[in-house]
Amino acid sequence: KEYEVTSTNDAQHFLALLRKFRAYIADADKLHGANYPNLLSSLLSVGEDGLYSNNLRFIFELIQNVDDCEYDNEDDHVLDIHFDFNHNEITLKYNEKGFTPFNVFAITGIAEAAKNVSSGKNEIGEKGIGFKSVFGVATKVWIRSGWFSFELHKDNFTIPSPKYPDDSYCFGTEMTLYVPNGTANLIYNEIKSKYCTKDALFARNPLLFLNKLTKLR
Repeated sequence: KEYEVTSTNDAQHFLALLRKFRAYIADADKLHGANYPNLLSSLLSVGEDGLYSNNLRFIFELIQNVDDCEYDNEDDHVLDIHFDFNHNEITLKYNEKGFTPFNVFAITGIAEAAKNVSSGKNEIGEKGIGFKSVFGVATKVWIRSGWFSFELHKDNFTIPSPKYPDDSYCFGTEMTLYVPNGTANLIYNEIKSKYCTKDALFARNPLLFLNKLTKLR
């Protein structure tokens, strides 16, 4: 039976337990060599040495993950992406049902047996692996969803750090990527030039293959 979370205290308690578990796994990974965590980070990040050679790959990995989420209304699946050039942030907000403990476990894991893809469902991605591509551009990510609110840092992206400005419940999910100075502007302009033209609408456009999203802004 899955851990039940019905309050901020429940969520914080689960995050504390998960932090201990992930820290133990991280220490065990060092048995592969002192450089193993850095190597793993490189392999899962955007760049020439990683799985994702396209500079925009991370944003489409996130969009695919959003498309795979569970929603209350099948006709209302909305994703808003906001680029804040002044504060160097990229924020995704979407109206999914909200993170469960299973989802938090999955997004902090790497290729574990527990996956977000469910049999019988037409899903494109999986929270754990594709999500890690954000650390090719982001130094940290803040996730608020349901009762959960935590950060993941590039230098140790499997260990969640609770971050609760208040005890309020977050309807849907809000994911904020903190990127280096000027990066939000560069990514926005690249997306605009590649995909926001009439010619690009049906030419190599990854958004054509989404299953659930009814609106992307």
